[in-house]
Amino acid sequence: MLFLLLVACAKPTGQEEAQELPDTASGQAQEVAKTPEPQASEAGQVSEPEVGRKPPAMTPPFEKVVTQTAPDTTVSAPKAELSPQIRDLLKRSQEKLTSVQYLYGGTATKGLFLNTYLVKGDKRKIKLYEENYYVRDGYYDNVYVNLAVGCCEEQARCKSHNVDNTGKKFDVDVAALGFPRTPMEWMQDIESNAIVVGPQTFNSRSVTHIKYVRPDGVEVLMWVDDTYGVPHKVVFMKDGAETEKHQFNDMKFNGLKDAEFDAPCD
Repeated sequence: MLFLLLVACAKPTGQEEAQELPDTASGQAQEVAKTPEPQASEAGQVSEPEVGRKPPAMTPPFEKVVTQTAPDTTVSAPKAELSPQIRDLLKRSQEKLTSVQYLYGGTATKGLFLNTYLVKGDKRKIKLYEENYYVRDGYYDNVYVNLAVGCCEEQARCKSHNVDNTGKKFDVDVAALGFPRTPMEWMQDIESNAIVVGPQTFNSRSVTHIKYVRPDGVEVLMWVDDTYGVPHKVVFMKDGAETEKHQFNDMKFNGLKDAEFDAPCD
């Protein structure tokens, strides 16, 4: 009887121990579940990387990239290298001259001065030489270069009892017609080795005779107007002989208006 009583008392104790084991395991599982995940570091702080894992690449701060360009190696003769007297002439052509009108002749025209050229800024006009003294159909006597238009304006040459070219617009191939280099353009070609030969008179105007040598060995002689700084004549010399000439006669300065370049037939 006593033995049965002892066995009965021992059974509950074993059940309690069996019940405590799952509680302990459950508590451990809860502790693992409650373990906090690694938190992102605050601004300015770097979190420790996990063992065996490479840390993330850090974004570098903004860097200013300075691009270095290769220096310009183009060599040109600056106008500052010209003598003071020649620089002054060049300055006059740029500051005092607004327009010019002239007869042009030279090697290309076989020494004949035929057409009259008018220049104002980038505007160009040609008054063509009148070869014949009778009216013919399709004739024009003025070319407006910027418009590539020809007009017949001289009544005695443009209109008769059976022909009337006035008011008609003629298309002109200005490239084929050609426009000689202007006096202002010649001034831009002066080399830094230019020297002043001396003062002279050309077509009753006071000029400065200058000369320089081009890179190809050609010697260039120019007679430059003292007032407006443009040449009346340009001559090329090679081995002591004249090879080319450009001359501007009957030059008229600063007398042209913009309306002169508006084609009446356009």
